[in-house]
Amino acid sequence: MADLKGRSIASSYKNLLQSSSEISSTNLKQIQSGSGNALAMKLSTDKAVFTKVGIGNTGTVPDGLLHIMSTSAGTVTASSSADEAVLESSGSSGLSILSGTSSSGNLFFGDANDNDVGRISYDHSSDSFSFTTNGSTSMTLDKNSNLRVNGTVSQSEDRYILEEYFHNLPYMDIQSTEVTQTSSATTTVTSHTKHVRITTVANDLAANDFQEFQLTNNMIHTKSHVSAVLVDTSAALADNAMVNVMAYDIGNGDCKIRISNGGVDIASMTFTIQVTVDPHIDANPNWVVSGTNAVDITTIYDTAVAGASFQTGSSDNDQIILHPKIANLGNNSDILNVSPWRNINFYSDNQVELNIAVSTKTDITNQAIWAGMKTSRVGDYTTNDDQAYFLYATDDHLGGTDASPLTTNGNLHFIYSIGGTDYITDLGITVTASTVYRLRIVFDENRKISVFVNNIQYGLVTSATAGGATESVSTTKSLAMTSSVNLRPVVALQNLSAATRYFGVSFIKISRVLS
Repeated sequence: MADLKGRSIASSYKNLLQSSSEISSTNLKQIQSGSGNALAMKLSTDKAVFTKVGIGNTGTVPDGLLHIMSTSAGTVTASSSADEAVLESSGSSGLSILSGTSSSGNLFFGDANDNDVGRISYDHSSDSFSFTTNGSTSMTLDKNSNLRVNGTVSQSEDRYILEEYFHNLPYMDIQSTEVTQTSSATTTVTSHTKHVRITTVANDLAANDFQEFQLTNNMIHTKSHVSAVLVDTSAALADNAMVNVMAYDIGNGDCKIRISNGGVDIASMTFTIQVTVDPHIDANPNWVVSGTNAVDITTIYDTAVAGASFQTGSSDNDQIILHPKIANLGNNSDILNVSPWRNINFYSDNQVELNIAVSTKTDITNQAIWAGMKTSRVGDYTTNDDQAYFLYATDDHLGGTDASPLTTNGNLHFIYSIGGTDYITDLGITVTASTVYRLRIVFDENRKISVFVNNIQYGLVTSATAGGATESVSTTKSLAMTSSVNLRPVVALQNLSAATRYFGVSFIKISRVLS
């Protein structure tokens, strides 16, 4: 510890290394080089002081007072506001706080007035996180992921947020469920939907005459209220003509629709009738179902997993597609501002975030599930030039073609397309039965995508590989998506054999920056 300059090795040795019986001073003493220069270290019998310490830095100057480096993270340096202790790695890095099974691990934040005014604490006895501000617990996250906040929770004022939990079930779009009667004015019309627009065959009604036909609809039961109104005719009615439409003889699965007139003869013409089953039961105002052989009756509340349950028909390639209400289908193509899900733009430029919870059922064979954002609603990724969505398909037979080969059909894939070039990532997740998958797609300020499944991030490929490939780095984002392309959310299920399939959707949430 003493001045070493000019001393012999023998005399210097006892000043550098001493036995415990020879150490008597607790005062810090400066350590010097052989040339007598003070080093960045002081020692005493019970303490050591260093100006800066680097561990694993391989000769580089530490960023802070303590700098532990396994490998260099690159040209980055620690912020001057947080450089007292630095942990660095080119991969993942972190700090472990290990505690007893019934004790807690803590991070304390203090000042001159209170040495623990802020705290983050993990209680191993209850497996819960608690956050303390101003000396009091302000928030607790328990082992079941329930968050309790002792204050007011506010949503971001910088983002526009839409959330759908299917408190009202989605049915077929009122403007797109249309049936044309065949053969004769008495031929039964079949449509298993809450809303149906029926165009009859030509009727020639004499004065005080009537005509009727049966409507078969599985959504009708004996206590249903069925509304039937005339909305259009194929020819002009005389000013004094009167046409009445009514629904009656309502039973389980059907009713009769009667068209009658007053005392004026009505020339042969077709009638367009709008029928609504149980109008007092509100349909979802934002979401509808469609798809090959899709029907309303199969949309029900899920008793196993909270949310809505959807069912396909029983033929090969039958579908049930869940999507925002469409503004330009049906007899009236001028319907605007139907729903914010449809009429607000969700460009990749808008830093969009989409969250969808999809649940598989007991049978996951011979089916395809897709969920994400597309310019159309089809599952075949070759159709859309720009899209970003998850796809599970047990074979490559989507929509009657083998246009969508995948690397491993049992795995969940993520597909994004930029100007017609498809980038397919095999996420390495084996899809299993009776499982909830929380799917999240996040576009950043550079229009690049990050994806998460059940809160775990998965990397995306950045080169186009036929059939798809895996990405080992979980934080790898997509390439920049095409600017100003309006992508819309969609969730769908399709049979890949002649058998009915089921799936559930608990919620769909989307947000974007205001401008």
